[in-house]
Amino acid sequence: MKHIISLGELLIDFIPMKQVQLEEACYVPHAGGAAANVAVAIARLGGLVRFIGAFSEDQFGQLLIQKLVDNNVDVGYSHLVREVPTTVALVTLYPDGQRHFTFFREQTADSQLRAEGLNWDAWNDVAVCHVGGVLLSTEPGRSATLAAIEHTHQVGSLVSFDVNIRPTLWDSSSAIRNIIMNVTEQVDILKLSIEEAEFLIANKEEFASNALELSKLKKLGEAFLEKGPDFVIITLGSRGALLFTHKHQIEVPAMQVAPIDTTGAGDAFMGAILYQLVQQGINTPEDLLTLSEYEISNLGKLASLVAGLSCTRYGGCSSFPYMHEICSVMDAQKKASISSADQG
Repeated sequence: MKHIISLGELLIDFIPMKQVQLEEACYVPHAGGAAANVAVAIARLGGLVRFIGAFSEDQFGQLLIQKLVDNNVDVGYSHLVREVPTTVALVTLYPDGQRHFTFFREQTADSQLRAEGLNWDAWNDVAVCHVGGVLLSTEPGRSATLAAIEHTHQVGSLVSFDVNIRPTLWDSSSAIRNIIMNVTEQVDILKLSIEEAEFLIANKEEFASNALELSKLKKLGEAFLEKGPDFVIITLGSRGALLFTHKHQIEVPAMQVAPIDTTGAGDAFMGAILYQLVQQGINTPEDLLTLSEYEISNLGKLASLVAGLSCTRYGGCSSFPYMHEICSVMDAQKKASISSADQG
């Protein structure tokens, strides 16, 4: 089985132990960062994954790297950055489990990943390189991400991209649109939330209102397919997700849970998608074009389970389920379905 690379940020999420007023909150540090989260999600399902990023020599940086190691993520190609702190994100939780991030990321370690420091040996047995929007927000991380994308194309592997827009990390809305859309044209797999999709296509009048209607959601997916990707994923929160290829459009319902913290749910979903693609031998852009409607539906179903279970626990990667937990849930669902059919 080939490896997956997840390249990007590694940071600390400070998450309140429960939903209370800010002055009453007790915050607990959790390992986070979208790229690191995706790596852990893949590893907990049993995939082979490498995390490539820059980390601090401070206490948080050491904690983060150890967290990845403990989860069987290969960190051998990551970079230690001295005399700079680890990025911190203060997470505000809302009653429905949704969250808001306040970042402290001025000249911090994760933003210091450099193109000239990348070791291309890491790509020798890789099926997919996954990148994200946070590192694109500033230099030198932007150039490192673009170099990784270019090299992935050169070796014939898949490029996966989660736009993961965090507006406060960028100079302007126009910079976000210009850079994110430019990268979108260079990738094979694109993942974004409905809010991000609407933001990026806001200049098109047909998406200016009632964009949550299914017909307009499908037009959004088709619009992004036209930009270059062969597989587009639009996540809809509690409504599930839509998965698009040039041949198929699949609606995936969300797992019905009572969420307490949705931090990292999208990363869990994406990790599960990438894990399954590699398990199925999808290693090149040409392979991606062979996916059937049935296969795409199965990708979404398992990813929905992984993301749903993560929402029932606090934290980002610490909340992600292992494959044995997923199998237990699937077995329970199967038994319930059989019992229901027998009673009918």
